[in-house]
Amino acid sequence: MDFVQGIIKENGNNMMGRPPVSHLEQNADIIHVKLMRNNTFITVMDSKENKKLETSAGKLATKGGKVSQYSAEAATEDIGRKAREMKLKSIVMKVNGFTYFKKKKQAVLSFREGYTHSRGDLNPVVYIEDTTRKPHNGCRLQKKRRV
Repeated sequence: MDFVQGIIKENGNNMMGRPPVSHLEQNADIIHVKLMRNNTFITVMDSKENKKLETSAGKLATKGGKVSQYSAEAATEDIGRKAREMKLKSIVMKVNGFTYFKKKKQAVLSFREGYTHSRGDLNPVVYIEDTTRKPHNGCRLQKKRRV
């Protein structure tokens, strides 16, 4: 096993084609964004998986309790402002949800906009990962009954 790890360190990548994780900051904070059809949940954790902040689009919903795409963007922007107040320097974003890529991209950009207070040069996001589970076609179906 040590031999394999030595080869991985020499080559600079892990046989799966992904970039090495060693270039990421070791104590980066993690933001989990779960996008669903009717709501969005956002959680900020430190590198040891201790929860620092959490919010949802439902908390910031407009009058009448409607949760829309705008409220999801507003929730991520609000977390961006709170992260700036907590002085978080490096952030890894993990986005989860069976939604369009456009909605995931807007969530990341609205977080950045809330953090920088405008579209400035300061970007705390070090790494963005899509953690949505992929279907693997499940179990085998039963054999069709013959009569």
